[in-house]
Amino acid sequence: MKRPDGTRRARSGMTVIELAISTFLLILLSGSLTAALVGVRGVFQEGTIQSRMQDAGEHALKVMSADLRRSGFVNVGGLAYPFVFPAGVPGPSFAAHAHAPAIQHAQAGDPDFGASSEIVLVQPDFQTDAAGDEVPQLDGLGALQWDGTEVSYVLMTGADGFNYLQRRTNAANPRRLAGHVERLVFEAPGQIGVTIPNDSVRIRIFFRQVDEKGVVHRHQAEATVALRNTPAP
Repeated sequence: MKRPDGTRRARSGMTVIELAISTFLLILLSGSLTAALVGVRGVFQEGTIQSRMQDAGEHALKVMSADLRRSGFVNVGGLAYPFVFPAGVPGPSFAAHAHAPAIQHAQAGDPDFGASSEIVLVQPDFQTDAAGDEVPQLDGLGALQWDGTEVSYVLMTGADGFNYLQRRTNAANPRRLAGHVERLVFEAPGQIGVTIPNDSVRIRIFFRQVDEKGVVHRHQAEATVALRNTPAP
């Protein structure tokens, strides 16, 4: 619009078209920011799940390795230890350790698909001395004595539908070591297809967790642990 003196007055405000374009650009920018935030959240969630599984694997291996190092290949009460058996099916000699096998979610072709196995160990007879130290008890011939207490590691499905790795004492007093465990495997010398040192047991834990989007996250933890002795020939 021209003023009386012939000059044009500076335009103020925005036209409808300019407002519409600005609004459209803001919507695009908002959508891009939302998508970016969702992506960051997904990456963070994936990292958190993987980190938790890794921490759980390290903790479980630490506890099991400590028990294995204290244990040994030995016969107690006519039973040979350590005893490795198909999950939930220990046979008549170790019937107290029988239970319903954990539910498997992996399918054939998945890296965590396969049979699970469990283990029963015995611990040496330790007595606490005046200094508070644990001292192994020896028999008259200087051989290590075993107290007969059985420690087992099993995989159970909880009421919530998730699988949990448990440590048990004499087939009771379960203690949860880790959750979201799809498969648990113990391997001992002499098993078909197993190549490990003759004084050792190998542990493999397969973790599997599905996030809120249905994405499957996996982690495997493994350790080979030497026991106190080697199996008798």
